[in-house]
Amino acid sequence: MKKVGIYVHIPFCRSKCAYCAFNSFYADIDVQKQYIDYLKKEIQSFEYKDDIIADTVYFGGGTPSFLYEGGISEIIYALKDRFNYFPREVSIECNPESLTPSKLHEYKSSGINRISIGLQTASDKLLKKAGRVHTLNDFLKSARYCADAGFDNVNCDIMLGLPEQIIDDVIDTLKILIILPVIKHVSMYGLKTEKNTPWQNIKVDEDLSADMYDAAYELLLNNGFCRYEISNFAKAGYECAHNIKYWTRQDYIGFGLSAHSLIDNIRYANPDSLKDYFEGKRERMELSQAQAEEEYIMLALRMEDGISIIDFNKQFNMDFIKKYAKPIQKLEKLGVIQLSDNRLKIKPQFMGVMNSIIVEFFN
Repeated sequence: MKKVGIYVHIPFCRSKCAYCAFNSFYADIDVQKQYIDYLKKEIQSFEYKDDIIADTVYFGGGTPSFLYEGGISEIIYALKDRFNYFPREVSIECNPESLTPSKLHEYKSSGINRISIGLQTASDKLLKKAGRVHTLNDFLKSARYCADAGFDNVNCDIMLGLPEQIIDDVIDTLKILIILPVIKHVSMYGLKTEKNTPWQNIKVDEDLSADMYDAAYELLLNNGFCRYEISNFAKAGYECAHNIKYWTRQDYIGFGLSAHSLIDNIRYANPDSLKDYFEGKRERMELSQAQAEEEYIMLALRMEDGISIIDFNKQFNMDFIKKYAKPIQKLEKLGVIQLSDNRLKIKPQFMGVMNSIIVEFFN
């Protein structure tokens, strides 16, 4: 019986942020219900040769908490009806302005045990400039609602490199998160300019963003948050099990608009338009061994634990050390990697230049 993660995409948002290139948009309740009806059909019609155990579930978006009350429960009932549903972790992304006590009660009752809140920054001025429709006070209320509803595993997303943001803004944001007992996980993402967004022509100060990251890393580390992936920090035992599936190339199934899947080394992609999605269109790409190897290396080296040589050799039926002897020797000589206990990983102080290290394996 195959264990998989399940991702469910909810594309709806109250409004579009200035930096956002995700497939998300405003929709009234009628469109939302039409979408959920099709999503449940997609789940029910999923076919696989063996039985599947859903052991992690992740509701992403968009803003899943913007969905009408009862919508998330409907989807979970559909998942339970189709799969052997025994998740150890069920996460949902939320924004402060749409997270209410009644929705949290729905989530808790339906088995969700992890909340991810998009704060981005504690500065109301920066939030407004970024097109966010919540304030710091809205976030603090939502964190309190989570605690009152019995959630003790809450992630908070923050951003680095926003226009006019300074290092002190990042530190002030993290100081607020560190003292909130419900916050067990922090995800930090640097601003990237994306085409067809209001901020597409903004120039990001990469050096300042790197300094923000370094300052944030030190503060989080000194307050009980360990980095386990380049952008993700958690208190012990609160790492996101679902996202770890992505970084370790475990199987996962994506449902909904723009959702992706990886099953038996085959990638699937749902379309970006509602019309094509409702028509059941989907792309399929079977990965070559070279493509799968490249994915494995690129994703594993994002993680603090790096590459498991035993697992790599087993998956690809080859000797990792022998095949990649040349880049390993070069990187060891440069002092940027550590090779021990059947693991190869980037040394913590060099994670900031991760991309330039990873590329050496493909030159």
